[in-house]
Amino acid sequence: MAITAHRVFETMGTVATVDICDAVAPATAEGAIDALVAELERLEQMFSTYRSSSQISRINRGELDVARSSPEVRDVLVACAWLERDSGGVFCIHPPESPDIIDPSGYVKGWATERAAALLPAAGLHHWCVNVGGDLVASGRPEPSRLWRAAIRDPSDPHAVALVIDVDHCAVATSATYERGAHLWDGSACVHREPVESLTVVGPRMAWVDAFATAAFVMGHDGVDWVATHDGYDAIAITEGGECWASEGFERLIARV
Repeated sequence: MAITAHRVFETMGTVATVDICDAVAPATAEGAIDALVAELERLEQMFSTYRSSSQISRINRGELDVARSSPEVRDVLVACAWLERDSGGVFCIHPPESPDIIDPSGYVKGWATERAAALLPAAGLHHWCVNVGGDLVASGRPEPSRLWRAAIRDPSDPHAVALVIDVDHCAVATSATYERGAHLWDGSACVHREPVESLTVVGPRMAWVDAFATAAFVMGHDGVDWVATHDGYDAIAITEGGECWASEGFERLIARV
């Protein structure tokens, strides 16, 4: 099955790619991608902490009450509150250096990607992969004989791959500091933490794998175990020395290459 459509574009401060491998007219595939790109832009306008016109920025300036914000904003804040409770306060939308503001970015990117990617099956597409900044969600297969594959970078070498995993109707997200620096914080202690070099989560929903990776990263080894308490989700952490800690269900995903 050949790639019907492929597109690379910028969104949410990173680079995204979409691959569609359905036997459909190119116009159908391109139209679905147009809708996906437009949805990501709409949500970025709503949630960006860098755009002064976003609802999050207006809430932080006191210009917009949360109760009067869009349903999407309220839903995201409810999900973040649940994550904070479930993680024992580790996941937190209040940055330690600015505790009076809200920054739901640790949940929004995965959630927005999931929402936008849902437009592809809604358009009748079955075989596709959406990758936003290295985090991906995939459906179907690129070819009948093989699954989609995701490469997990070697944290100590930007040109090396630590391992490759098969992706079968699921999502993959990695949290690390090798590109953005120390941007992940432990909300329970109000400090930035880097106990591991990277932490990757695999599971059925993009929104949760991204958020779980964000929280589990600052938990370190305990984060792998915490992720595995959620049905259908598994994780692997890579330390500075290259040691890997994986949950029991992660081993079956590693591709034999």
